[in-house]
Amino acid sequence: MSAEAPEQDSGGERIGSYVYGILRSGQRIPEDLEAVDTGSESGESGLGLVSSGPLAAVISDVAVDRPLGTRQHLLAHERVLNAIAADAAVLPMRFGAVLTDDDAVRAELLDPHREYFSRALEDMAELVQFSLRGDYEQDVVLTRIVEENPSIRDLRERISGMDEDASYYDRVKLGEAVSQAMDAIRAADAQAVVDALGRYAVATVVKEVSGETGAVHVAFLIRRDHRTDFERAVDDLGDEWSGRVDLRLFGPTACFDFLPEYDVPDGDTQPGAAGDGG
Repeated sequence: MSAEAPEQDSGGERIGSYVYGILRSGQRIPEDLEAVDTGSESGESGLGLVSSGPLAAVISDVAVDRPLGTRQHLLAHERVLNAIAADAAVLPMRFGAVLTDDDAVRAELLDPHREYFSRALEDMAELVQFSLRGDYEQDVVLTRIVEENPSIRDLRERISGMDEDASYYDRVKLGEAVSQAMDAIRAADAQAVVDALGRYAVATVVKEVSGETGAVHVAFLIRRDHRTDFERAVDDLGDEWSGRVDLRLFGPTACFDFLPEYDVPDGDTQPGAAGDGG
């Protein structure tokens, strides 16, 4: 959401209130967190809280005449939310949410959505997100594909040593076959992750992987008191898949992929999440 008439500082810059997330009033935010770079000549970029009744918004000043959207901005946004989520429930706002000033944060965000925010914070109080990502050891997975697919093996042997122009269409066919085999392996491995770890989670989301060697990307909503058991199970899976898939666990983070959905009054909207947190 954006503002139409942000206030100006003494240097004439248009300054708005950048919103990171929503938490309960009275909670503290960690010190020494780096805010999203304002681009403001005033240099004032510290984080603060804007409170209204039982709710508070985590904010910082931002120069609205200077565009947001760099990777550094997004990472700073996520770092703030994840640092808060380590100790307290926080509802992440979509990256780039800027309002006119602190009064607008209360009037346009906290007060109209008070029921939704309060209910969501209660439901998410003891929950955090973890994200498990993995990449294949490329030689290992390609060897498996060739061994398990005779047609791929035969096609590969047939074009071996052939002129590239003469074998062009066979090479295209081989690439498509390998890609389909990779997709099947990814789907099976994603299900294996859910089967092995889902018992420790309140909810899971299987996400699209990135890169040619991307293996799995699964988000888990975990109770804080189940964290140790979950992390131990991740270690066990990592040992089982060692040499085939390099697994990496990110978290705890804010619940970017698991914001509750409730019915809201006509014309009202539910604030959106930021990125995926990892």
